[in-house]
Amino acid sequence: MTLQLIEPRPWRLSHPTPICPPIHESFFSYNVTRPYSHRWFTPVAVLGAVTIAALFSLLNFAANGYDLVLQISPDPNSTISSAAWLGRWPSYFTDKVRPTCQPATVPVGSQVFTNQTSLTYTLTAVWQLSGGMNSTAFSSMSYFNNVLENCMVSAIEINLEALDRTGSQFGFSEWGAVVQTYILCGFYTPSGLIQFNLTQAYDYIPAAMSWSHLYTFLGTNFLDRDKNTRASLWWGESVLSNYYVYLTRTMQDIRANATKNDEPGIRKGTIYMTPGNSSARDITSVQFFNIDYRFIVDLGYGNFEVLSPGEDPSVSKLDQGRVYPDVWIIADSLAKSAYSTVLTDLGQIAAEPNLLTNADDLEYFSRSFSTIQRHKANADSGPEVDMYYGTAKNGTGPLGTTPSVISMDYVCQVPRLKSTGNLLVSILVADLVFLQAAWRLFKLVTDTYLFKSKPESNQCKVGEAYVELDKADSVVTSSGSNLESNML
Repeated sequence: MTLQLIEPRPWRLSHPTPICPPIHESFFSYNVTRPYSHRWFTPVAVLGAVTIAALFSLLNFAANGYDLVLQISPDPNSTISSAAWLGRWPSYFTDKVRPTCQPATVPVGSQVFTNQTSLTYTLTAVWQLSGGMNSTAFSSMSYFNNVLENCMVSAIEINLEALDRTGSQFGFSEWGAVVQTYILCGFYTPSGLIQFNLTQAYDYIPAAMSWSHLYTFLGTNFLDRDKNTRASLWWGESVLSNYYVYLTRTMQDIRANATKNDEPGIRKGTIYMTPGNSSARDITSVQFFNIDYRFIVDLGYGNFEVLSPGEDPSVSKLDQGRVYPDVWIIADSLAKSAYSTVLTDLGQIAAEPNLLTNADDLEYFSRSFSTIQRHKANADSGPEVDMYYGTAKNGTGPLGTTPSVISMDYVCQVPRLKSTGNLLVSILVADLVFLQAAWRLFKLVTDTYLFKSKPESNQCKVGEAYVELDKADSVVTSSGSNLESNML
């Protein structure tokens, strides 16, 4: 029997050609891309890109659409609040374009006025209590539109002069007066209460007054007036100027009588008044102020006599005793006018008493206007002259005041919209950066999800498995060939 050698058939494994065949591995690499296998990916990617682009555009508009420019503002609070819409955005997007204003620095000795635009004041001292009775003095005051609080008049001084004034002043009135009001005020800051002293000097006929204003209302010392919106200050200017011309004309008459009777005349004097300590105070009372004074009488040949009060002086005692020069009631009314006008101008709503915020008190002090107009020198008072408040009140606004701040100019940085070209470029560049980052993050999350949920989508690793099978096939084929050779 003949044995027939059966040729063994090589084993072959059927498999697809590997997708990722082995290649030379360079130092550099590139990505292999392929479509995502999910239907939802394309609409989600497109819709997400549009939504994110719109959101990024809004954020970039807020963050990069504005430039900060310098602006001088009299009201920093309004300037900052004008861009309040930026506060609706996260601060880390808009910090660089939020409006800011720097506090104003007011050196001691500076002249200031309030938002009531009436009187002018001189800053004489600034300090802050640092603990107990200790205080820290400052050479300047850092101020940021703070409301003035707890202002009080500590003293009023009326300085009277005659021959020592300029010729122009003498033409208006032979006597002049400077009403000095000394004020203590304060305002609150994050670091505590800041206190300061102010001095207000009222001279209805200042040295710089031109003769072109002769026989007219001079309108000095007050920066502005409005009888409708600031009626109390309108009447404050009226009572101040009326009692000023009344006092100076009365001093002129006293000097004329002394000269006529061949008696020594007064050359100058000072009347010093301080508010009383009584808790129940009436501003119409002659006991409202404590009084002190000095008058210099020119005796001739370089000799002078100083007139001063005796012990425990008061306005009522001086008036009842008709003590020379007997101008006590007029001076008292002038001081009360200054007292009330200053408190009104400083916005002290709760300060009582105040003849400019009480209709009965204002009627009392304005009843003398008609008498004053018949007894004045060459300077007319005003703005209200002929009628007292009871008659003229319907022609002016309501009495009262509002909180005051010191008028200052503040250096601010405010956002200003960029030009259209710069705005588009800024937003486009920023959008591209953000969109690229968002796309990379989205791909990272999606690819990670796909690799974990569908391993078969990782085609390179499947191809590597096929390569391993191919190697095994080669080994089997080689073994079969060796067996065939041995049998032969």
